[in-house]
Amino acid sequence: MMDSVKNSVKSFYNAQAEKFSWTRKKKWPEFFYIKQEVEKIISEKWKIKILELWCGDGRLYRYLIDFFSEEQIEYTGVDISEGLIKIAKENWKLINENLDKEVKCSFVVSDMLSFLEEQEQQIYDFVIAVASFQHIPKKYERLLILKNIYRTLNYDGVVQMFNWSFSHWFFKKYFKHILKSFVLWFVTIFTKPLNDIYIPWKNDGKVYYRYYHIFFLFELKKLFKQSWFVVNDLCYINREGNKSISRKDARNSILVARKTVLK
Repeated sequence: MMDSVKNSVKSFYNAQAEKFSWTRKKKWPEFFYIKQEVEKIISEKWKIKILELWCGDGRLYRYLIDFFSEEQIEYTGVDISEGLIKIAKENWKLINENLDKEVKCSFVVSDMLSFLEEQEQQIYDFVIAVASFQHIPKKYERLLILKNIYRTLNYDGVVQMFNWSFSHWFFKKYFKHILKSFVLWFVTIFTKPLNDIYIPWKNDGKVYYRYYHIFFLFELKKLFKQSWFVVNDLCYINREGNKSISRKDARNSILVARKTVLK
């Protein structure tokens, strides 16, 4: 089941890579909070090593280089979709053609867990997951991913992630799909997670369904504590880009956690 869900997600992003990239031209308000974390880490150690899990077409790094120099950031972006990584590399080639010198970064095609398991211990300072952790279908794999993030982070390293959240807007737009999930949860005698939802994406008259696990805040907090992290920030971000404790007008959830020395 798990592999079929991930393969379905991968197939979707490969088939829709160009349209998906085109619809992600705007900078999300969440990027401001990522910039803030980068600034904090750079103030402590000047140059940082960043890993972005499921980086899409590389738009976050294109945002960051407007504020930080290539001497300050060493970036690696990983994505399950060959199509999106191809676009990321093409975009980066065009950017380098307009620069006085080549700015290097790495884009890698890989499953999230597989990539992390191949990494050495304590090599990254900052790990980012923007609307990607929500595509992982099983709790035990989520735990393995977080524990491997912990292993690959330097001490005092930071992980920051954003995930879709339930809100009035979300319930209104996807009510039918939420209802289907509720019915399936009920008929499986509560064995299937209530917050596993398949969200439709329409293109050229065809409808694709992407798997999402819509996290509750307490659920994320528990997962990170089980993976030895100290959670520093956990709340919602509303559609204006402001942090909030209310889920009513939420756009995404934001979580910031740190790997600290155990005392």
